[in-house]
Amino acid sequence: MLKTKNKKAFTLIEIIIILFVASVGIMASLSLAIRSSYFQNVRKDVITVTFLANEGLDLMKNIRDTNIIMDRAYDDWDGTGSVGVSQNFYKVDYYSLIATSVASIDETVLQQNDDGFYLYDSEEDDSIFKRMITTTAETTASTSVEVHIQWENRGNTYDYNLETILYDLQYQP
Repeated sequence: MLKTKNKKAFTLIEIIIILFVASVGIMASLSLAIRSSYFQNVRKDVITVTFLANEGLDLMKNIRDTNIIMDRAYDDWDGTGSVGVSQNFYKVDYYSLIATSVASIDETVLQQNDDGFYLYDSEEDDSIFKRMITTTAETTASTSVEVHIQWENRGNTYDYNLETILYDLQYQP
C-alpha cells in the first residue's frame, strides 16, 4: 500500500494574488509619499508668496508715509509727481523704496541673494516669483493698491493677489 503524505503548499494562483496585493500596497504608499512631497512644496511657496505680498503692501505704505513726512503728495509713488493717474504698475525694492514703472509682470522677476532675501538685482539668480504692484486712484484721498504675485512650479502657474486701500493721512476736504 502506497502512503501519500498530505503536504500543504501554496499554489501558483495564491502566490500571484499575494504579490498583487503587496504591490498595490507599495504603490499606494509611494503615491502618498510623492503627493505629500508635492503639497509640502506648494505650501512652502504659498508661505513665501504671502510674505512677499505683505512686503509689497508695506513698501507702498512706507512710500506713502515718507511722502507725507517730506510734504509731497501721498501718492507720488515713483518720485516723478505722477499724482492722480488712474492706474499704474510698479516694482518696488526695499533697498531703494522707489517704485519703478513696469509694463507687465514679466518685468518684475525677483532675484534671491545668498542670504535668502528677495530683491531686484540683476547680479543675483532669478527666483520663481514675480511681484507687480498696481495702484489705482480711487479718490483724491485714497488709492487702491494690489500686489500680484505670480510663480511657476512643476509646470503649473500660480497667482496670488493681496489688496488694500491707502489713504492720504493729511487730507482735509
